[in-house]
Amino acid sequence: MRRLIALMLIASPAVLSAQIARGPITIRPDSSATGSLENEVARERIREGRKSGSLNKGQARALRKEARMNEALAKHYARDGLSDSEQRELDMRGRALQSLTEAQRSQPPRH
Repeated sequence: MRRLIALMLIASPAVLSAQIARGPITIRPDSSATGSLENEVARERIREGRKSGSLNKGQARALRKEARMNEALAKHYARDGLSDSEQRELDMRGRALQSLTEAQRSQPPRH
């Protein structure tokens, strides 16, 4: 029974709550996902865009730079655990990068 309880405690994500001026903030000490799915999808779409020719070299470079900045920010935030607002920011940045990538891919090529 003790092993089962210990296993359940280890398997569930550790979530710490802190009381701050406006209410509780959830801190996730082990948050490696941090918007990485959105960022990885965007990176794949950038690769596809370069391969198909719908993104030129400069566009792809700028989009990859944005992806690296998102990843660096995620790493910075994850050092001491992610708050809900930090997680939301990283998710939104990843989605914004995806949208920007799709918008640039759908534009007619400039000569």
